[in-house]
Amino acid sequence: MNVIPAYLKKRGRMLLTVVALCCMMPSCDNAIYDDEGDCSVTYRVAFRYDRNMKWADAFAREVKSIHLYAFDKGGTLVWQRSEHGEALKSDGYAMTLDLPAGDYRLVAWCGLENDGERDESFAVPEARIGRTRIEELQCSLNRQYNATGAYSREKLYPLFHGMLDVGLPGDEDGGSYSYTMDLMKNTNHVRVILQHLSGEPVDVKNFTFRIEEENGLMNYDNKLLPDEMITYWSYDTKSGTAGMGIDDYPEMHKAKSAIQTSSRTITSVSVAIADLSIARLVEGRKTYLTVETEDGKMTSARIPLTDYALLLKDGYDEDMTDQDYLDRQDEYTLTFFLDEDRKWIGTSIIINSWKVVLDNINFGKQ
Repeated sequence: MNVIPAYLKKRGRMLLTVVALCCMMPSCDNAIYDDEGDCSVTYRVAFRYDRNMKWADAFAREVKSIHLYAFDKGGTLVWQRSEHGEALKSDGYAMTLDLPAGDYRLVAWCGLENDGERDESFAVPEARIGRTRIEELQCSLNRQYNATGAYSREKLYPLFHGMLDVGLPGDEDGGSYSYTMDLMKNTNHVRVILQHLSGEPVDVKNFTFRIEEENGLMNYDNKLLPDEMITYWSYDTKSGTAGMGIDDYPEMHKAKSAIQTSSRTITSVSVAIADLSIARLVEGRKTYLTVETEDGKMTSARIPLTDYALLLKDGYDEDMTDQDYLDRQDEYTLTFFLDEDRKWIGTSIIINSWKVVLDNINFGKQ
């Protein structure tokens, strides 16, 4: 009969315990853990929209949907994902990239899915993993056609674009890697206000409002591609009230007697208001805003919108290029003063509450 000494039995039990504990220890080669010992690698991308005139992140408030695409170094689509709704409003929202380690170019089009109350404003072609090339990921305005060509008469849903090159590292010990993609807004709201110099009411039904541009097709890098001429008509018109501010406009003193009744000066008047929505504005392009009489026989005002918009850039105490300003600013309100013949008094204009005197300003041929 073999007798195993007690000390050997005790030592054997200790060895078995050590082996058991080793088997229970986390291993990055054969297990994924959800707690602090997790050895998996996670890649996440957050989105930021602070390229605006407030220099504040407005992503959660303004962006309603995200379509994110990942292309390999050869420019072929290898992954895509979309998300919309309330999830985007959550604090610290980020999208997980289900990709292996490697180098990728991420492209985002945001705003393709909205509330469903009307047709979407923009679209991209259906993308297929392994087949779609990055050059095919173009975004186009959903336009309509009549006998005169392409047009849009809708309030455009906001559209945003982003692009980011990332190198996703491999990590045998696991880890979480976060990236941030900056977004740029590609849509603009333009409000036109017509006000008679005499103070008389302006009937909005007597005018038409339009913007003409060839800016309805954007490449994957957000550059404008050659496109047909698109006429953006006003999507809403109405009457409103505005203050005269006559002391700010020397040319209006000539009409001062026309806006006085007995000893009382009129301080507010009825005006015509038109709202238009247009895609991206780019420096150097002649994006024309035209106001005509309803019968089309007379042009009340016609201006190169982009040039006029840039008149305000130097008024901000910020270091911006012309294009940076156009990309940040998405709201333009232009007030035109009309004479008795319903034509614009072209010596001044109000843009976003700034009085702009137009003496000796030459925008070239119109």
